[in-house]
Amino acid sequence: MVLGKHEIEAALYDEKQEISAGRLKEDSPLDVTEDFRLLCEACRRGDLKVCQEKITEGTNINARDRFDYTPLILVSKDMSSPWPAWRISRTASVPET
Repeated sequence: MVLGKHEIEAALYDEKQEISAGRLKEDSPLDVTEDFRLLCEACRRGDLKVCQEKITEGTNINARDRFDYTPLILVSKDMSSPWPAWRISRTASVPET
């Protein structure tokens, strides 16, 4: 079943209202902290050491940056760097469909 654009927009609007009302938890909240920014930069560069440090420190790897990217998405954009993707995929939560 393929949804039309208006149906998708309505579903996203309803979901946002549920999150705002506190009835639904956002899976990937916006994170503007310095630690998360450093993790995202490390993912873009393929810097395994910094990725591991930030994950070990407890940085939320399921959050998204101001461009709506999660660390796993950033790592997957550079297919020449498999190690951070492997490490993040081992700890990231994957929503059930």
